[in-house]
Amino acid sequence: MDKVAYLLNLLGDDINRLDFSDVHPPNIYNNLAKMITTLPLVEDTYESETTLAQTKTEKSIRSIYKDIISSHKHFNNFFETQNHLKYISNSLQISLPHHYSSLDPNHSWMLYWLINSGLVLNHEFPQEITQLATEKMKTLIVDNGKGGIAGGKNQLGHVASTYAGILLLVCLREYELLDSIRYNLHSWFLRLKQPDGSFVMHYNGEADARSMYCVLVVCSLLNVLTDEIREGALGWIKQTQTYEGGFAGVPNTEAHGGYTFCAFSSLFLLLGQNCNNRVDLKNALQTSIDLEKFIKWVVSRQLNLEGGLSGRSNKLVDACYSFWVGGCYGLLESVLAVDIFDKQALKIYIMNCAQNKDGGFKDKPGKSIDFYHTNYSLMGLSICEHSVAIAEDKNINKTPDFFGYNFTYAEVNDDINTTEINCVFGLPEVLSKACKNYFLECDK
Repeated sequence: MDKVAYLLNLLGDDINRLDFSDVHPPNIYNNLAKMITTLPLVEDTYESETTLAQTKTEKSIRSIYKDIISSHKHFNNFFETQNHLKYISNSLQISLPHHYSSLDPNHSWMLYWLINSGLVLNHEFPQEITQLATEKMKTLIVDNGKGGIAGGKNQLGHVASTYAGILLLVCLREYELLDSIRYNLHSWFLRLKQPDGSFVMHYNGEADARSMYCVLVVCSLLNVLTDEIREGALGWIKQTQTYEGGFAGVPNTEAHGGYTFCAFSSLFLLLGQNCNNRVDLKNALQTSIDLEKFIKWVVSRQLNLEGGLSGRSNKLVDACYSFWVGGCYGLLESVLAVDIFDKQALKIYIMNCAQNKDGGFKDKPGKSIDFYHTNYSLMGLSICEHSVAIAEDKNINKTPDFFGYNFTYAEVNDDINTTEINCVFGLPEVLSKACKNYFLECDK
């Protein structure tokens, strides 16, 4: 409103000829009034570190929301696009502080988080930045892809680092480099494949839902998702669904938001090969997993007061689940053709409780901003601002996805100007399509 007043003042006497009486910001107060009437947790009388943290978090967030209502602020006025881009750009160009040393095995991840964050905000990076990122990635590729991609220089190739590195190269549109390593990566993945259909993260490493998802995403983007890669994968993923309905990292353990995203996205990649439309996919999912129980678990992750999402039962809100769980919402929305969560409430949480006005995003109030939460908060905002559907005709636009069907998008309330996110890949849709089309053409 201050900006509007300033612009009207510049018009001088001409403002008498203009009528702005019908211009009103969107009303979020009904949402907030409902959210802050949520009673504090009282049923859990056992005092633990988690319950104490939950009480503290609820108190902090309730205070933030009450202040919004009492001061008649409107949260959409406070998205600091330029500050976020400044934070991203500075982080790519300056020496990182000493406490980032623990992330030395995560160079490919950090570059992906930062570059992807800017692209979600429709930012075009200067050539010197993209060239530096590409040159850095070249130093992390082990033996031209025969040993995967490492997280840091002189480190072991790792499936998760490979996933992040490939996403970064897709963001940079380095298709020739990707083409030069994709068949070597495919061979490396097969050497990591286990008899039960899973994949280990590295030689003698662990196998879980993350490694399965990372392998399937890379192979899908590079058009090398062969029958050898898929063999046994679906059966292994089915075993990770828990009694709650979510998915665990490995069979017979606790359901977790991140692992659930990995497992559910993997189902899209595996089942979509034989699905032509939304109905086909829904039927395939119902045959493969307990879809009803899954939906119940995933919608239970949105907290009534906070509006944000948690990753496990009886755990605290965390902005990163805006994508890890929010991505499941987007995929379910495309299958069920209905909204299954409160997009406005999630957006309120991200904007007011996770956003730092000087740039960057954090887990929750009281935490520090970081690259990780910035990337996944922004992708969560995109999910809130767009609806996603699966085209009934798989050949629509003549560019079906690798997994058999085509996502279409519609704006819900895109007042932040985020680009559409492909919830399977964790990339802007325009980039996943461009990569797909390139390798489809290569393999004709």
